[in-house]
Amino acid sequence: MIRALLAAAFLASAGSATAEDVEREAGPLPRLFPHRETYLDLPPDERSRFRLDYVVASQQGVPPEDIRIWYEHEGERIELALTGTGRITNPPDAGALAAEPTVWVNQPGGSMALTMLFAYAGEPATRYERGDLLGGLSQANRAMRRAAGVAALFAPNFKTVIFEFDGPAPEAWAVDEDGSRTALTVQEDRALFRPRDRENRSVSHVEFGREPVRVLFDS
Repeated sequence: MIRALLAAAFLASAGSATAEDVEREAGPLPRLFPHRETYLDLPPDERSRFRLDYVVASQQGVPPEDIRIWYEHEGERIELALTGTGRITNPPDAGALAAEPTVWVNQPGGSMALTMLFAYAGEPATRYERGDLLGGLSQANRAMRRAAGVAALFAPNFKTVIFEFDGPAPEAWAVDEDGSRTALTVQEDRALFRPRDRENRSVSHVEFGREPVRVLFDS
């Protein structure tokens, strides 16, 4: 299965938590958000078209709406908001990360995983301009190489845009500048597009029968 998976961190147990526990320490905030500080250190115009998505999943089948994750910062309790797919929509800012508050969860130890994904930063839509997708891929690749330093030679090179849908993928098309249409490759709940490929250089935009739930970058 194709995934834009770059890092995975299991929420470690801070004790002998059981399923009956209603709250448990999960560790310091930066541990749950790998590379978030590096991302925020980038100039805004170098991260305007891509973002790092942090997705929580229960190993015991608990739906995202029943998972609670929170921390306290500057006297305020901040609860992380999860979408139906488990994506955290309010990741911490630089100030909260620097303070390193303890994160609390309402799930037992070892029962959850947090995955980091590279994603397109635009809002869900039924149409995406090829130029915007190219910009996102380029920014993500530059950021990856900057963070990798001397290991940049071994860093992944993002070339593929993955549109993930809730259920089977709808009709998906690449539309050329002259208006001609070519069906995109579809794999179950996903449609794939490689904007740098030679055959796609004349594509103006891609369009879908309904909005994807997320748009990811992969090699």
